[in-house]
Amino acid sequence: MNQLQTVQYKKFERKLIPHERRLFRVGLSNISMIARLKGLISKEELGDAIKKVREQHPLVGVRVYLDENYDAWFTSENVPENPLKVIQRNSEKDWYQEILNDYKDRFKLEKGPLVRFSLLQSSETSEIIITCHHVICDGTSLAILARDLLLYLGDPGQKVKQMTEPPLATPDNFPTDVTPSKTILFAINKMNKMWQKKKVIFDEEDLDNIFRAYWENFDFKIIPVELNKKQTSDLSELCRRHGVTINSALNMAFLAARYEIRGHFKGGRQNILIPVNTRERYKKPVGDHFGLYAAGFQFKMTYNPKIDFWENVKLFTREVREKLDINQVFKMVALMGLMDKSLTDSQSFSFLGKFVPSHFSRYEKIHSFCNDKKNIANKMIQKKIAKVPGLSITNLGLLDYPSKYGSLELERFIFVTSTSPMMELVISAVTVSGRLTFSINYIEETTNTPTMQKIKNKALEYLKIQ
Repeated sequence: MNQLQTVQYKKFERKLIPHERRLFRVGLSNISMIARLKGLISKEELGDAIKKVREQHPLVGVRVYLDENYDAWFTSENVPENPLKVIQRNSEKDWYQEILNDYKDRFKLEKGPLVRFSLLQSSETSEIIITCHHVICDGTSLAILARDLLLYLGDPGQKVKQMTEPPLATPDNFPTDVTPSKTILFAINKMNKMWQKKKVIFDEEDLDNIFRAYWENFDFKIIPVELNKKQTSDLSELCRRHGVTINSALNMAFLAARYEIRGHFKGGRQNILIPVNTRERYKKPVGDHFGLYAAGFQFKMTYNPKIDFWENVKLFTREVREKLDINQVFKMVALMGLMDKSLTDSQSFSFLGKFVPSHFSRYEKIHSFCNDKKNIANKMIQKKIAKVPGLSITNLGLLDYPSKYGSLELERFIFVTSTSPMMELVISAVTVSGRLTFSINYIEETTNTPTMQKIKNKALEYLKIQ
């Protein structure tokens, strides 16, 4: 038995910060990275590498518990090894089905761990699927975890990299003063007081009820788009000639395609959610630490069919630059810390609770809560639903990662995120080894697959991808 099979992990424990707490009781909040490599990987080799990344990044091996004050804590105590499933790889679509199956297995926050792995194995090509609960990481962190895993896999003798104490996404580390105005403080305090009068505490069993209700009512789907090196290079050059970014082009291509196939988004759906990588904006830069740091903002944007597509892209680029107020992004993150913790936890129940059937164990509790129209939590969620964006694209950009890991050659990453029935188009993109890949993540009941395929095809036309 080798040393790694008997590794003793360092004890890790800290309180969830508000930025993480908002995802603690979300019905479905998974993100995944698939690494496709040329070469054969054994279960034993991958298992040893997983132990190393868990030692390097403590959040890979945690669970969450609640204390007597209803504060949530990460702890590494009594957390089992990360699950590793090995599957025979027969086609390039196998990873897709494995993720759909995996997402139906709820992360048990009280037991942990909150990261699991699958290996799709064949003699020529291997795919490693890493799935995390969003409460512990963002997309960039997930890519870092995948890269570090591959580094250990390619060099089994490499010692575990020692990391400094990770900085946190807390106001003391924000680059600007985020003190809220007296008006905002008054409004939040009033909201918290109203919540105290009708407060409901939700636990793990309640969460299991809305998780199962989600899967009984909604069909989550993924459409992957895998560009080869020439297609990626051509798109990059096309965007460069027009003076825009690939991210801006992707956003406008899907807005334009949606307009042609289904018309403009209506009402609040005209808002676009723009994720913001804040890692290097903190007082203490995050660097290669694994955790939840990303934030975002949204603004109203529609495609204008009366002007050229690339003029629309340039307009989008200008709008993002003008609307992106990094101070405001951090202020919105800071406001989460002022809201009552149990009120933060209740929001998924306000939306998904109505789908819980009568034979579920917490039907009466959850429906009683959802049907209370005077409860401030339900009033809040109704306002939020009206403003949910129609489109969100998270593009991790061009990652300067090695393409060779020992005898293994990295072909591409595929980035996947779970989504809500309230959002129509959730797209996750990443470029590595010269290849851009993006996944369209959607709910069949919101947009059926034939329609989504048409939107995808039309978007590719705008981007000149053949």
